[in-house]
Amino acid sequence: MAGPASTRKVEFVVPPGEAQVLYSPGNLAQKIQNLELTPEGTLRSVVGPAVYEPGRVPARQQHEGTTLSSYSAFKFEEMHGVFHAGLLGGIADTLLVRSGSTLYRHAGWKRGWESIYTGLSNEHRPLYPDQFVVLGNLIVYTNGIDRALVINHDGLVTPLGFSSLPPTPMAEGPTSTPPDQRTTVDQNSIGYSWHGKIGTVGDVLDGETGALLSGGWYYYVQWEDVFGNLSQASAPSNLVYVNTVQADPYTATEDGDSEMAPAGTVLDDLTRQFIVRVPGDGPDHCVAALIYRTPDVKHVGVIPQLLVRVPNNRQFFYPDNIPDSALGQQMVDTAAVPVFRVMCTHQGRLVIGNTVSDPGIVMRSQVGLPGTFAKQDFIYPDSGGSEITGLASHAGKLLAFTESSVYEIRDFSVPVPLAQGIGCVAPRSIKALSNGTLIWLSRDGFFGMSPSGGVKRLSVPIDRTVRNFINKGRTRGAVASIDPTSGEYRCAVCPAGQKNQTLILTYDGSSWKRQELGIHIADWCQTDDYRQYVIAVGSDTTRVITDSESPYNVFVMGRETVAYTPPGRDIIYRSGWLRGDSVGLTPMHIRTMYVGLRDSWNGDFTIRFYRNGSWSEVVSMADVRAVGTDDSSDVVTDIAGSAIIGVAKTHDPRLFFRQIPVGLETTSTWAFEISASSPTRIEIASFVFDITMATAGNARSRTPFRADV
Repeated sequence: MAGPASTRKVEFVVPPGEAQVLYSPGNLAQKIQNLELTPEGTLRSVVGPAVYEPGRVPARQQHEGTTLSSYSAFKFEEMHGVFHAGLLGGIADTLLVRSGSTLYRHAGWKRGWESIYTGLSNEHRPLYPDQFVVLGNLIVYTNGIDRALVINHDGLVTPLGFSSLPPTPMAEGPTSTPPDQRTTVDQNSIGYSWHGKIGTVGDVLDGETGALLSGGWYYYVQWEDVFGNLSQASAPSNLVYVNTVQADPYTATEDGDSEMAPAGTVLDDLTRQFIVRVPGDGPDHCVAALIYRTPDVKHVGVIPQLLVRVPNNRQFFYPDNIPDSALGQQMVDTAAVPVFRVMCTHQGRLVIGNTVSDPGIVMRSQVGLPGTFAKQDFIYPDSGGSEITGLASHAGKLLAFTESSVYEIRDFSVPVPLAQGIGCVAPRSIKALSNGTLIWLSRDGFFGMSPSGGVKRLSVPIDRTVRNFINKGRTRGAVASIDPTSGEYRCAVCPAGQKNQTLILTYDGSSWKRQELGIHIADWCQTDDYRQYVIAVGSDTTRVITDSESPYNVFVMGRETVAYTPPGRDIIYRSGWLRGDSVGLTPMHIRTMYVGLRDSWNGDFTIRFYRNGSWSEVVSMADVRAVGTDDSSDVVTDIAGSAIIGVAKTHDPRLFFRQIPVGLETTSTWAFEISASSPTRIEIASFVFDITMATAGNARSRTPFRADV
């Protein structure tokens, strides 16, 4: 346990003087709750959230004499994920929500939510959260339990690639002529022995006439889905072969011996074609079967090459009459798509990690094909095979995280350790600030990586909160977003002893704040359009729900409407301990504090003062006004509560100062706290202090000498 000498205290030196220094609220803060940073640098009360589509969820009450419409009776189940993307260059506005076991798409205003996929696992255990990424014009979704899905701009949902192998093809060709029939039956003339173009031509036997050399061929099948992804190749077919036979092997005798082959046999009469059967039906999202064939394995090579693409996902027969010289591109040795828990996109590829069967592996897809994975395109970032807990593409680098390490994967072949002892426990906590700093949640707090690659700890000021007041068993589900207005990093976590993510820790690049809005945030995202909304899914943990309603909903953060009243919340600004010198031994008289405010609410808030390291309040004032008085300029002649349409005017909030009489005498350290309860709002701009040094006695009189009592 840390002793006083190693304990970091939030303390600030405020030298004596009469209102000579203006202090920013961010510089003196120890605790900031439900206040957000504005572009002007002030701290403003958090507003919202609002329901994304009022009147839809929870269900509206049935009015007497009317019937419920189909959308008003709709109710969400437990929320898991939300994602927005403007596909097709922003033309296809796509908002997805995963509720319970169903994936919904917002069909547009007045049409509500439409189910596009069902049957997903509705797990309540603290597993990996839902994840979405965009590759090209496709959205890839995974929950770490079920097969990953692909969603296009039309709402078509298919499994990502293929998880199973196509059936083994069966080939038929001519069979060898039995020895007792070779004098009456030509070689390669039994079985499927249609004349064709397959075969290796050479000179054998007499060396004067051409011949068909003995050879063999194998067939393979790959499935192709609607997006062009390929499955793993099937097992090779049976060997289909031809035996050696020579053109014009015999010459008809003068007596017309019937056992002699007729004269005039040419090479085209010797080559053959085969028939290939593809048994079994393909999956529903399969649109074609690719048939590959090796060239003559005895004389040419063993690498399969494309024979034909057949638009069909049912069993079929195909007659093969293609010579080896006309075969197409070589077959890519692909792997079946596994169930995976983390992913990102990098350089036009889908990068996945932490598969169910191999938690330490990282794989990447083919360029532009998120469901096609080459078998040899994988890497283990950690030499011990530690579980991959996160993947990110940042500043041109591909990063892989374990719980205790960070690696950069260069050229997808060389893992370079960037940090040891520092890892990531929440894959959805990885976000980048506008200055290029990548932030994530580790088991020891929040860390940041600069664009140059340096890693440092960012959560030192909130170590006590991170270590003692967060549910460590549910940190894996923590989700983060970047607020588009303030540029703050915001991460929703579970407070200690709770299972709902109701605590939001925010970081603006220099200081930390917290929000407790009464909303469980299961997931949130920023819209990919001009609105730049932050949309969250979760539940109102304070609301009493009836049987006809659902606690789960889709919210817009930072917005408020009359259709939904947000949960009540407390606004708290608490300073660190202030002192008059570097060691806090000089007693001071705290006479007056001036609070710089901007007009925000016609109401009162409370200020409390503390002294000498004790959080027992000494002075408290609950009647501090949050709106400035008019200065006879007739700028403010009415307020919103009494405004008349067409008569009332609006104005920008003014900056003004409230004078607070403190009256703390002979105080070595002091602190203050500003608090208010919703719906009261405040906006804090600055602080000014009027303090003097206590002149009675020794300035160090608080320090006892030896045996003094």
